[in-house]
Amino acid sequence: MRSYKAYKFRLYPSEKQTILIHKTFGCVRFVYNHYLAKQEKEEIKKAFTNCKVLKYLQEEKTFLKEVDSCALRCTIFNLEDAD
Repeated sequence: MRSYKAYKFRLYPSEKQTILIHKTFGCVRFVYNHYLAKQEKEEIKKAFTNCKVLKYLQEEKTFLKEVDSCALRCTIFNLEDAD
């Protein structure tokens, strides 16, 4: 029989890190809802194509440049997996 171990960590981010975490969550939510609205209008393409178009959305909405682009790209793939 297998035995599993688990570790529990408590993080204490600084004020600057907390702000970045909140910005990242907000931007991820915005990108998810943006592409979800496109999907409802049936304008959505494959996730890989949407990742290429993401840079144009970042130029239009400059606040998206403040966070890691990997989190934004993963959001698009998560939306595709949700179908």
